[in-house]
Amino acid sequence: MKIIDRLCEFLAVLAGIYLVVIMLGIVFNALARTFGFSGSSHIFTFAEFGLLYIVMAASPWLVKEKGHVFIELLTAAVPKTVQAPLSRAVSAICIVICVMLVWYTWGATAKAYQYGDAEMRSLDMPKFLLLGAMPICFALMAVQFGRFVFGRETLHSGEAGVHE
Repeated sequence: MKIIDRLCEFLAVLAGIYLVVIMLGIVFNALARTFGFSGSSHIFTFAEFGLLYIVMAASPWLVKEKGHVFIELLTAAVPKTVQAPLSRAVSAICIVICVMLVWYTWGATAKAYQYGDAEMRSLDMPKFLLLGAMPICFALMAVQFGRFVFGRETLHSGEAGVHE
């Protein structure tokens, strides 16, 4: 699990760096237009593609850190003896959903690669490069949810409200 943790942390750092690069690109474009230059249309293309990469790359780390939004109203309302099994069941359902998404996105990625599909913007990008992050990151999310099914810790605390 240490290798998975390091990979998820690395992807989260890359997502953060990409977010900063997008911000700097937008500032550059705004300044260029302010001073009468045209800027670059490629910055918006990289920003659009980057939003998908950022979400996918940060998600496995967010699962591990319990950083995703979830509601504990139900786990807080059930008896203490039911809380852990209920939380593990929810995590197991999340694994099933992630595995289904791995299967679907892998198929879409392979199909895009096989047919040579491209995303046509200011820069033409092979579609498999855009979609390729999805099966990898959904698989990593499934592994992270597995911690809450098979590990000591559960996803939910059993207490309603904000816990930060």
